[in-house]
Amino acid sequence: MRYPGAHWRPSPVSHGARPATWGIVIHWTAGHEAGDLAALTSGKVDVQFYVTKAGKVYQFVDSESEAWHAFHTANDYCVGIEHEGSGEPYTDAQLAASAKLAAWLCHRYGIPIRHVDPPADWHGLYGHRDLAGIDGNNHTDSVPTGTGWPKYLAAVHAAGKPALIQAPYLAWKEWRLGEGAFKGKAADMTRRPKTWAASVPRSYWTRLAAFVKARKK
Repeated sequence: MRYPGAHWRPSPVSHGARPATWGIVIHWTAGHEAGDLAALTSGKVDVQFYVTKAGKVYQFVDSESEAWHAFHTANDYCVGIEHEGSGEPYTDAQLAASAKLAAWLCHRYGIPIRHVDPPADWHGLYGHRDLAGIDGNNHTDSVPTGTGWPKYLAAVHAAGKPALIQAPYLAWKEWRLGEGAFKGKAADMTRRPKTWAASVPRSYWTRLAAFVKARKK
């Protein structure tokens, strides 16, 4: 799946789909936009997403796909977000864009919004440096110290709390996801109303159920 608003720069590498999604790896490139884009489309390394200092988001592979950003385990089970820079604090635009992207990923894949330390816990967000010693990882990139994990996670939490998500197939204004009812009947995510358009894909119901479950936590 593509992130809404991302600039699509397809990687020349064909990757398989991840068997599961455990968490998000935060990187920095130690470079700048032009050179970073060239490297991430070189066929030698790639990642799902890249966020520039100006707040522009690039996507190189489908969000469901593996990518080459942090060796075997993380490549197979994690989404990677690269950031323009060499460890200096995120710009305001970069922080906002990265937090919004991370919130979208957390909601889509059921990733807890918390900083964890693999391999003891893979379910959350972590820097590349947190993978040190796993599969040969030895990088030091992460959320920059000048930004800090508390500020970053707070921004992700703030970006992940929409008042109401409008689903593309909902035709009834009375229906609010997991909160309201339709014609006095409780919202039921387990079956499709008889009046629902037959063209609604099953994947929509899956995402809707996941959203409702997340809202109840």
